[in-house]
Amino acid sequence: MTTQSNGNMESLVYLEEMFQQYGHEDGLRDGKDSGVLEGRIFGCEKSFELGREIGFYDGCAKTWKKLAEQHPDKISSKVLKNIQTLQKMIDEFPRDNCPNTDMFAARDKMAAKMKVITSLLGVSQKFNMEKPAAKELIY
Repeated sequence: MTTQSNGNMESLVYLEEMFQQYGHEDGLRDGKDSGVLEGRIFGCEKSFELGREIGFYDGCAKTWKKLAEQHPDKISSKVLKNIQTLQKMIDEFPRDNCPNTDMFAARDKMAAKMKVITSLLGVSQKFNMEKPAAKELIY
């Protein structure tokens, strides 16, 4: 009876180890799948934020350049040169996910250039990721 008890006990231990191994393998597989999905979602959110900010800088640069063309006496050549530098940074910004390019460093350089331009123009123009408050319609 003792030999049979030991055999049953070994079978139970083996069965437990087998289920533990299966559970571990299932957990790894599911974790990889959900990690890939979570990574893609996070990447989409960050790239949207980055694109929105770069678009803001592009709109400002193009507007200021147009104003400089229409009113050349209002914007100095120093400001115009900085606007052109900002526009060049925007145009050279990678449109694809390039692992060798630090997109956030390029964005930070654009933000610094924006600060220089707004300071020279004497305007307060900052990018804000927050949604503007909805204005109440009055009829």
